[in-house]
Amino acid sequence: MHSTVNRAGDLNGTRLLLVCAGMLLAGTVIAHGGATGIVKERMDMMKHVGDNMKQVSDMIKGKTAFDSTLIARNAGTVMAAATKIPDMFPTHSLHEPSEALPTIWQEWDKFSALSVKLGEEAKQLQETARSGDRQAITQQFARLGKVCSGCHTDYRKKKKHK
Repeated sequence: MHSTVNRAGDLNGTRLLLVCAGMLLAGTVIAHGGATGIVKERMDMMKHVGDNMKQVSDMIKGKTAFDSTLIARNAGTVMAAATKIPDMFPTHSLHEPSEALPTIWQEWDKFSALSVKLGEEAKQLQETARSGDRQAITQQFARLGKVCSGCHTDYRKKKKHK
């Protein structure tokens, strides 16, 4: 009887683990609307960039503790992603749920230049953050944010509000 109880307990534990794993995977799929391949990769990367930008924004707005060392690290993450952006947008990668607009490929040189500019502004934020000068960090973060929003305005589908 003891081994039956253990097996039943093990079975219930395994079921719980599978249910939790399934819920986690379902959440990821829903969040990216079933994206696969390069579209999923770039959506994941851009979400990671967005998370880093939000973390810095929250510090600048006083929502979380200001930490210039963490800001420098976040800027480094954005800088690294910027170098990968052009490779994340191969021709014909517009399949759903991509938010990319065809204008990217029609204005490839401008789009590529924006990814370089993003990297430059992120590097400057990283260097500025090392100084610890909160005002200078805030100003540089605004410049970095302007590059992000400019690219989103020109090359990303408008978000539908619920």
